[in-house]
Amino acid sequence: MYNKHWAIGGGVRSAINELVHDGAVVVELGSGYGTKKLVGKYIVWSIESDEKWIGFCEGANYIHAPIAKSADGKKQWYDASIIKSQLPDSYDLILVDGPAGNYGREGLLSNFNLFRTDVPIIIDDTIRTQEATLARELAYKLNRPLYTFWNFSIISPDLLSKFQVATIQREAIRVLEKEEQGYLEHFFSSPEPILGPDRCEWHNRLIDYKLPTNEVEIIKSSWSWKIGRMITFPFRIVLDLFQKK
Repeated sequence: MYNKHWAIGGGVRSAINELVHDGAVVVELGSGYGTKKLVGKYIVWSIESDEKWIGFCEGANYIHAPIAKSADGKKQWYDASIIKSQLPDSYDLILVDGPAGNYGREGLLSNFNLFRTDVPIIIDDTIRTQEATLARELAYKLNRPLYTFWNFSIISPDLLSKFQVATIQREAIRVLEKEEQGYLEHFFSSPEPILGPDRCEWHNRLIDYKLPTNEVEIIKSSWSWKIGRMITFPFRIVLDLFQKK
């Protein structure tokens, strides 16, 4: 039976859109209905433990990695040897949405040597304590900034712009506005916020934050750029003469 909370929401899809370009390669841990939203716009590699989901979404590349016990026999996670042998060398983003909650996802911490450290990572379901802990520890281990939204988190090798954060937050709130009160009561001491979710607030911020497409032109049109060019003009002439000799 389909549960709407199983699939990635609009906030996560907005985050992916802000972090990578169309046609980028996305490695997804955990496949399902949300994969259908990604295929067509991105090249998707899905690591999946449950055989019934393999091939579920046409156009996705599947890596069937059944759940295996760790060396100490305590933790369960994907079979790391299969991932190591089949994971593509080059990709642009990691989306953590598996394995299923009954196995837990903290096995990623002890197996992160399988993955690149220079790409953005999105961890879904950080509304749950276990996933929130995973996001915090992974960000700490990678020495990366952690951006937390109400039900997912982003670990990014680069700082996000105000425009990117506002865009993602707006779409995350769009999902939150439709969320059932009973669901939120499972995760928050009180589902009543101090400041209610306001998508219009973030939409208005986008208008304020939006930059012209060519940021270089903004810099070159500034007075600081022009004055700097005037001051360094004689030095650039001399340097140019030396370079031509």
